[in-house]
Amino acid sequence: MKFTEIPMDGAVALVTGGARGIGLAIAHRLAGMGARVMIADLDGAAANEAAREVGSGARGFFLDVTEFDEYLRVVTEIEDFIGPVDIVVNNAGIMPVGPLLGESRGVAEATMRVNFWSHYNSYQVLAPRMVDRGRGHFINVTSAAGAIHSPGLASYVASKHAATGFARSAREELVGTGVTISTVMPSAVRTQLVDGIPFKWWEKLGIIPPGWVARDAVRTVRNRPAVVGSPRGTVLALRLQHLVPEWLWLLGRRVVNADRTVGPVDRQARSEYDGRIERQVEAAR
Repeated sequence: MKFTEIPMDGAVALVTGGARGIGLAIAHRLAGMGARVMIADLDGAAANEAAREVGSGARGFFLDVTEFDEYLRVVTEIEDFIGPVDIVVNNAGIMPVGPLLGESRGVAEATMRVNFWSHYNSYQVLAPRMVDRGRGHFINVTSAAGAIHSPGLASYVASKHAATGFARSAREELVGTGVTISTVMPSAVRTQLVDGIPFKWWEKLGIIPPGWVARDAVRTVRNRPAVVGSPRGTVLALRLQHLVPEWLWLLGRRVVNADRTVGPVDRQARSEYDGRIERQVEAAR
């Protein structure tokens, strides 16, 4: 795919969900490459603190990514005081864990709003501006969950399938404009999203640090791939799992006791993160 190069020195990069975890790691890496990083988060105070930590002229913004008008406001403010956005990292996301029958409609709707509709809002606000300038790059952080199925994560999985399909389709609409979208699909990452989930010891070995995802995400600015996995090999593994018949898949889950994600989640260990999800639900009301 042809695209217009973006010199990183002085490029303006907007990172949503940038106050912690993967987003903060991406912000650090972008700043280290010379970009002017705009960190947006529903927790405005945390966004400002993250900007101070990143340094290099980074700025923090309060942003509810589920609200189109809020997204437009922040982008307009960045354009007025800094310059047009060259790179946007759609990273904001939430991951409720538990059986679907015990999940409230509010949590399910908030999950779709944050994990999918925020990407839609980003595209609607920024794509026309980027197309007019003939350059720009979207880095959409979805998940390996955007290509699999998993009990205990139904709403999360649905939202990530939606976000992944949206990014792939929108990318093809942008062919020839100089603007691109890369989808980043991480496996389990060592952030608050996995707090309280009773992983077996061997599964914990596969949980990767946010810095790995940041590295793979920022690399897409250089060669603009359609999809990248983190760690490497993730995309191939996701493709191969579609070849596994359901009976064998279910047998494998039973052998490794994978269905425990719908059972004894440590809610105390997960309380801080669950509280953030609840604030997102309240914000949507």
